[in-house]
Amino acid sequence: MADGLRERKMLLTRRRMEQAAVDLAYDGGIASVTVERICERAMVSRSTFFNYFPSLEVAIFGPALEYDPALTERILTTHADDLVIAASLIVTESVRGQTDDAVTRRRLALFSREPGTTTAVSWSSDTSRTRLITVIADWLDAHRELARLPRETSATEARIIVAMSISVGDEAIRELREVDGELIIDLDAYVRARRRLSAVLADPAVLADPAVLADPAAPPGAPSSSAQRAGARHGRG
Repeated sequence: MADGLRERKMLLTRRRMEQAAVDLAYDGGIASVTVERICERAMVSRSTFFNYFPSLEVAIFGPALEYDPALTERILTTHADDLVIAASLIVTESVRGQTDDAVTRRRLALFSREPGTTTAVSWSSDTSRTRLITVIADWLDAHRELARLPRETSATEARIIVAMSISVGDEAIRELREVDGELIIDLDAYVRARRRLSAVLADPAVLADPAVLADPAAPPGAPSSSAQRAGARHGRG
């Protein structure tokens, strides 16, 4: 009984500090939050804060994400034709979490209120990123027919997908609306962001000769197999 009571008290203390951190960020901006202000509002000492959180960022944005298998399977299956969007949605839905409370809603809204936060948090959380790469790589292993890079390993393709999804998520979330403190997830915003990214990343060699995709490992400037065949037909091979 004593252990159960102590655990509940620890959870309440942690929750009080998270509430203080998120409320301060929501009301005054992320840059306004300090450990001292959190401690003052939550009525705890600085040493207590660091007993619970390794950094200020974790108190504001939460610990490294864990991805629910049912959620990831649903999203990956629904968006099997575009795993970049799928990865972005997995992160958004995982931040939202399964609980419906003010801390969770405000934490997600922070990403929309301060553009660029998504990228900063994603790249600083190596654990969250690595876990997502593993989830997508495992899914690709089970669905090799859907791989965009069939000559590469699933881990390689998953790593590229996650890197791109961070940029897509950062762009998409700038368009999302907050209603009564809750961020409304709009799939169209992710699609638009994905298309903008695709336009920027378009390879001039592919635009000139789509067959280049057949040999993505070819060095830049090397003629594609179709170009070589065409040259041979005209006596240039």
